[in-house]
Amino acid sequence: MVIACARLRTRDCFSGLTGLHLTDVQWEQAARDLAHAGLGLRSVARDAPAAYLASVGGCAQACRELDPGYAASGLASDPTVLLAASSFSALLAQPLASHLALGMRQKALTALCDAASWSQHLLVSSVTARALLRSEAEQGARAWLAAVPVAKTRMEGAAFVMELRRRLGVPDAPGDAWYPKCDGIMDRFALHAGTCAAGGERTQRHNALRDLLASWADRAGLQPEVEKAGLLLPQRPGEAQLSRPADIFLPSLSGAPAALDLAVTAPQRQESLAQAGQHALASASQYAETKRAYLQTAHACASQGVRFVPLVVESTGAWEPAASKTLQLLSRAVAARTGADAGILHAELLQEVSVLLRSHHARAALRRRAEASAQDGAA
Repeated sequence: MVIACARLRTRDCFSGLTGLHLTDVQWEQAARDLAHAGLGLRSVARDAPAAYLASVGGCAQACRELDPGYAASGLASDPTVLLAASSFSALLAQPLASHLALGMRQKALTALCDAASWSQHLLVSSVTARALLRSEAEQGARAWLAAVPVAKTRMEGAAFVMELRRRLGVPDAPGDAWYPKCDGIMDRFALHAGTCAAGGERTQRHNALRDLLASWADRAGLQPEVEKAGLLLPQRPGEAQLSRPADIFLPSLSGAPAALDLAVTAPQRQESLAQAGQHALASASQYAETKRAYLQTAHACASQGVRFVPLVVESTGAWEPAASKTLQLLSRAVAARTGADAGILHAELLQEVSVLLRSHHARAALRRRAEASAQDGAA
């Protein structure tokens, strides 16, 4: 009764703060840790067996020192322990023996629950939902949830709630609708807002991301140049468009001039959806290859002594692996120059980028919903 009451109070509190009333499936996701696309809102009912087993097992030695006769017949065979172990194993794909559970910390036991819930969620989800879940679980995609809401990491309340909807798969409308400005479908989950070319939001998002990363490169002393013109000399007629392949040009990165080319793509991108449903970052990785191959840009840069570096991020904030390494170089360079901790700086960089991308998506989605409501009212 107490556990059930605590569970209801937690859900009521969340709903009161966000206005979101989650289904059981969505609440189970919210109860997982951030690395499994959750919110870290732990469930008292689900985590109680793990907490009990870890507590009993962790203090068993101290109890025996106080009372040599404590659990003389064996703690693993104690009826209460067996009941807790049975309840815990019911949450897993494979049962865990009581003596093994008693030797584990609560964090490790809870991680097993999260992994089992994650696997089951992926199993019953559509390919689009799987692609989104895998992207949401990435480090960059969850950074906004760990950010202190101040300055560059502050989000408006409405934008924050909109992004909670996207992360948990909570619909923002009763159904899909036609969006006249791009002649496309505005889906009920508001994913369309992150890919729609109408309204100018994509360009604004791109430029804001470019300026943010350029500011970090400047802090690192890398002398960035934004939209550097004439970087490459055309080798034949018609190649003038290749003269500016860099959103950010760095005179030297890892020992060579570097042209950083930014792009934001969607995890549900149709060209890579099947792969994204199976592997995290498939959309970003495939789009990075597209950037390299387009007009042979990577080859053209290399032939003139410039390293072409695609920096592709998914709209959730999940970075393509090679791009993620470049961000680490930036944060380490800032740390070396300022004496700050590289790990803390890298977390701050990911948080700033994540909040920027999430805020731009949320504002685009909210604007489209407001337009749709106005049209419905006029009709």
